[in-house]
Amino acid sequence: MEFSGWTPLDVEGSLRRADLTRFGEGRAAGLHLGRIVHIAKEAAGENVEDVPGDQPSVRVQEGFLWETVVEYVLAGAPVDEAIALAFKRHMLHLRTGVVTQLRLELDGIHGTPDALDPSVPQLESYKSTRRSLRYARTADDFEAHFWTWMMQEKGYCKMAGVDRVRWMVWWQAGDYSRGKGTGPQMLEATAQFSAEELDANWRGVCAIAARERERLRGEVV
Repeated sequence: MEFSGWTPLDVEGSLRRADLTRFGEGRAAGLHLGRIVHIAKEAAGENVEDVPGDQPSVRVQEGFLWETVVEYVLAGAPVDEAIALAFKRHMLHLRTGVVTQLRLELDGIHGTPDALDPSVPQLESYKSTRRSLRYARTADDFEAHFWTWMMQEKGYCKMAGVDRVRWMVWWQAGDYSRGKGTGPQMLEATAQFSAEELDANWRGVCAIAARERERLRGEVV
């Protein structure tokens, strides 16, 4: 696998409110309560800027995403599922031009990847996780600790006939060390797989599928 390593998403340049409109767009003229609270907080000596070392505007974007999460939770979704859905919705809105709602099938196995960018071509995968970024810094660590992500995207690549994937990940807790620059981050990375890697992964997928089909046949009998 050729792994690019992680680089920041442009959160500051693409801030979206909960309704997916641009931050500040359509804002009524005049003095807003939020500005007054900001002034009061600043006068009280409290920090009103990004946490030193943080990726710019990530915590602001998290606040808007959380509004959507709450909406989904109130509708009955589990919290972790609501977080994942909110981030996917956000990224799909930003990624105009990619192909979504893909329905793939190979060897009787169905797959629905998040998106396909035909201009590369490569798949796109939008993930949100509370797991530590510390265990995904290198290609070896990423493959070892996030092997289910690898299995999934290699499978989708095989089904789609491409060999590249671009992950866009909301690392909700950063790398857990709480040091400068280790808070929540929204990062991206790409990987390119060899044909041998994709074939080996698919053989494993098919082996599991065969066992599951056998189990289901036994249940029917």
